[in-house]
Amino acid sequence: MRITALETQTNNPERVNLYVDGHFLMGVSATLVLQQGFFVEQDISAEQLDQLSSAEAEQQAVEHALNFLSYRPRSRAEVRRYLLRKQTPPDIIEAALTRLDRLDYVNDRAFAGFWIENREQFSPRSSRALKYELRMKGVEREVADELVNEEQDEERALLAGRKKALSLLRQPGIEYAMFRERLSAFLLRRGFGYEVTARTVKALWQELKEA
Repeated sequence: MRITALETQTNNPERVNLYVDGHFLMGVSATLVLQQGFFVEQDISAEQLDQLSSAEAEQQAVEHALNFLSYRPRSRAEVRRYLLRKQTPPDIIEAALTRLDRLDYVNDRAFAGFWIENREQFSPRSSRALKYELRMKGVEREVADELVNEEQDEERALLAGRKKALSLLRQPGIEYAMFRERLSAFLLRRGFGYEVTARTVKALWQELKEA
């Protein structure tokens, strides 16, 4: 078999159409063509074509993953699930993840740090809820336990409850019993325990009613 043409794709200059013995065979990454040193009139074996096909599948998986990662950091498990939805073969997924690991695009510890910081800034939750979310994202329990500080739950509860408390206090004539009931339900849904919730409700009522 012989390579008879290498044509840059009209709609995507980063990809090349590969022709063998006068027939279109496949579209491949231009980077792969350069890395392999392919040229027109080169003889090519079936084994080389199989290797090229596998390398192209891996490259496509990496590109899909990078697009997925461009919106926000992801855990390794999230990337794996995404590539599975793209019907990527398991061996190609593992090869792509190895490359992404090497480039530090997939790092569960960094992802967990991002997730915790984002939650604490925009939607605070209890340490228990944070750990649960991280586990659902595929982060190892040891990493979640190390990075989530349970001693900060009082602070998290105040942050989580303050905005809700302010909205409740804007309701005309609201009494403490109704304030306590609604704010407690809100904080419990965020994963805070009974004692932390009770202290937070009392503290916010005193703080904001006196303001």
